[in-house]
Amino acid sequence: MVGIRGRLIGLLLVATVALASSFFAHLYLFEQWRGQHERQLHRSKILEAVLRLKGLVVEVETNFRGYLLTEQASFLEPINLAASRLEIEMARLTELTARTPGLQSGVGVLSARLNEFVDSKQTLVAAIGTDKQEQVRLYVRGGSGRALFLTIEKAVGDFEVRVQREIPLESMTYEAWMAQARWQLLVVDSLGAILCIVLTRSVSLPTPPSRDRRARIPL
Repeated sequence: MVGIRGRLIGLLLVATVALASSFFAHLYLFEQWRGQHERQLHRSKILEAVLRLKGLVVEVETNFRGYLLTEQASFLEPINLAASRLEIEMARLTELTARTPGLQSGVGVLSARLNEFVDSKQTLVAAIGTDKQEQVRLYVRGGSGRALFLTIEKAVGDFEVRVQREIPLESMTYEAWMAQARWQLLVVDSLGAILCIVLTRSVSLPTPPSRDRRARIPL
């Protein structure tokens, strides 16, 4: 009776160990997959914010040139709106990169270039329609505005390189990633089954009968 009870306890321990091993292995794989997914999602959010910034810069530049050519007030509202949205998007990008020290210096450079860009456009817009308008035209024709625009493009390009270095793009496709995940789960489950079988057999092996080796006293 004691032997049967001991074997039952042993089998219960074997099942517990096998289930615990499988659980922690699955948990480890899940954490790996979750971390990988979160990194790629975070990377996408950062690049989307950069893309919105680039679009807003183009919008400011386009409406500024429209106002310079036509002096119609309808171009001013898009400029002011885009400038406000640039500030909001820059704050969002700063928040997204707060936990990535390698990107913070790039964010600082990009923010400085954008502030310089917006301030210069607002100053030029204020000069249009005054006696300084010809200076504004010379500024544009001389390529100074284009040069500032190119510095922003360079700052954006450098920042995108930093993003690629700090948060590399996953080379595997979704289908390949899912196939790898299935194989990893299969290996974990197979190892768990093998471990369970080995431990069960070791517990279930019959114990050899003990021999009475006591010396018999002759009568």
